[in-house]
Amino acid sequence: MVDTATNEKFIELRAAGMSFDRIAKELNISKPTAIKMSRKLRAEIEQLQFINLEAMAERYKALKQERLETLGKMLEKVDTALEAADFTKIHPERLVDLKLKLADRMQAEFADSFTVERGGISLALECDTGSDYKLKID
Repeated sequence: MVDTATNEKFIELRAAGMSFDRIAKELNISKPTAIKMSRKLRAEIEQLQFINLEAMAERYKALKQERLETLGKMLEKVDTALEAADFTKIHPERLVDLKLKLADRMQAEFADSFTVERGGISLALECDTGSDYKLKID
């Protein structure tokens, strides 16, 4: 019989994608025991995988927001420079080109989104927990 602390550590390691061999060595259990635990705890493992994926998605969303803010600030600077440019002395093609590139990049950031559904988390661990995990990042 495996104690609660070992079960919790097993769930954590398996949700992180660790192999049965490595888990067995780390927890000092046999590989067949690890496989049995995986079957028994598959709902908890999948739930933790989803929670981990959700946390990753939140970090991605924050980084994406930072990129958009940075691109927006750069675009404002280019717009200011274009407004102040003396088109008789400066080659504005470079500023216009930069503005278009920044605008395209911002548009690509807005268009980039992804969806993760329960079945995509782990094909190896199929369980029917009565709830469908869905995660959409815009």
